[in-house]
Amino acid sequence: MITLLRQLRAVASGGGQALPPWDDYWYQRPGFDSAAGMAVSPETAMRLSAVYSCVHVRSETLASCPLVIFKRLPNGGKERATEHPLYKLLHNRPNQWQTSLEWVEMMQAHLDLRGNAFSRILPGPSGPIDQLIPLHPDLVQVFRLPNGRLRYQVRSRFQAEVDNYSQDEIFHLRGLSSDGLVGLSPIAVQSETIGTGLGRQDYEGRQLQNDGKPPFVVQYPGKFRDDSARANYRDSMQKSQTGENRGKVMLLEDGMTAKELGVTNKDSQFLETKNATRVEICGMYRVPPHKIAILERSTNNNIEHQGIEFVTDCVRPMAVRWESRLNTDLIDPISAALGDDEYFAEFLVDGLLRGDMKSRYDAYAIGRNWGWLCPDMICEFEGLNPLPEGKGGQEYLRPLNMVPSGTVYVPPDAEVTPDPAAAPGPGNDDPNNNPPPDTPDDAGNDEAAAARGNLLRAFATEAAGRVVRKEVAALRRTLAKSPQAFNEQAPAFYAEHVDLVAQTMCISHKSAERYVAANLKMVREASEPEDKACVLDWIEDTSAEELSRLALASRGFAFRRLKLEGAKL
Repeated sequence: MITLLRQLRAVASGGGQALPPWDDYWYQRPGFDSAAGMAVSPETAMRLSAVYSCVHVRSETLASCPLVIFKRLPNGGKERATEHPLYKLLHNRPNQWQTSLEWVEMMQAHLDLRGNAFSRILPGPSGPIDQLIPLHPDLVQVFRLPNGRLRYQVRSRFQAEVDNYSQDEIFHLRGLSSDGLVGLSPIAVQSETIGTGLGRQDYEGRQLQNDGKPPFVVQYPGKFRDDSARANYRDSMQKSQTGENRGKVMLLEDGMTAKELGVTNKDSQFLETKNATRVEICGMYRVPPHKIAILERSTNNNIEHQGIEFVTDCVRPMAVRWESRLNTDLIDPISAALGDDEYFAEFLVDGLLRGDMKSRYDAYAIGRNWGWLCPDMICEFEGLNPLPEGKGGQEYLRPLNMVPSGTVYVPPDAEVTPDPAAAPGPGNDDPNNNPPPDTPDDAGNDEAAAARGNLLRAFATEAAGRVVRKEVAALRRTLAKSPQAFNEQAPAFYAEHVDLVAQTMCISHKSAERYVAANLKMVREASEPEDKACVLDWIEDTSAEELSRLALASRGFAFRRLKLEGAKL
């Protein structure tokens, strides 16, 4: 009666969406009929585990991402606007009884089940937006006024009353829409798919109630005396084989036989069609199947990428839909009143993309070494406190051999001792080893000289590292391929390696031979393959330093590096 009065009142008030009491709508089952014979509504759809799981995963995941208000900075960056009037409302507590997580989760569930989510904007002590009061979508109707604005008609859940609100008084999230006023209900649009799933679930329940046995018929070669005898036998058979008597022995008389009817679940591919429906529902909500425990096609190799796709293809569109509506309905009006339009809302979804600890730390190392992350930023990402003051928390690094385009380094004046075995070469043609005639203009500047010396040492260390890595990698391949023939093949490799060492490090051939001979002696003297592997590890750790020392002792190396840098020695 109350529902009827509400509809009559709505018709009298000119509500175009209200249905008259004589409409067939009031004389049929609630929900949408499906070909499977099941009435589908948001409530009945939630009985289907796939629908509930998808809605739960989507709403809970989005709600777990912090909802934050940022302010744009003049340099293009952003910072948290904790002083904004709406920051605590959206981040902590939108109303008196809900947390931000509960409110976002409920609103997103409304959106996923009914295509719309509403909250009333309630003014109060904190300003024109003091609370966001959620409204059940079934109680709200939307109308377009002649001036193009919207009017919201909200029915009371407890009384036969209808309240009207303007567009500025309602926060309205709408899903995919065909008219721009209200979103389409995914449950209504996909009622056939969900109805099939509900029908299959109902069928499965009946099968379990019957111990999974197909229906059967009792054949009687004779004839019952009358209809009452037939009915009595049928009732007794029903009573003896159902309820608490399921599974008991069935007694047949007078030549009666029992015969099963219909196909088995295996013949009807019950499980295959059930899983197909679940996958279709995942596609409806853009949820990867593994998120609702469908793991048939998930492996350890691809499940991480599926998790990333869940964030990029499912969570991100939801977050953008929320952010644009929050900015339009809540933040922009406040910004207009404050005279500052640099504020915006954003869900922090970066935490969903965090990998394991090793992957995260490897990524931080790249960002730190290449100069776009500082220690305090990394600590913030990991939820740690900033470094103590004076410990370099705000310092950015820059690779030593990477400079802006067009920059010419002033070369270092390396403080080295000449290599007695160094052969004449570029920058060392004088047999008396006299320095070139050109000297740096600021040779007397100790600070500049020290900086140039450090740079040259970095060049030498980098070149030596390349040579040693190539040496160790080649020897390890030889040891892994043929441990027995290693001692015979190593000398051949080192005979060719001498030229590479001398050329790359700009040292004399004799110095390169001494370096090679020392390493060859060590690897050949190790008897077991495990010992040889340890020697190679030692060479990898220590030989680069020795090679860089030899290079710095050669003025040929300094001349070549400085020539490449386009500067004087």
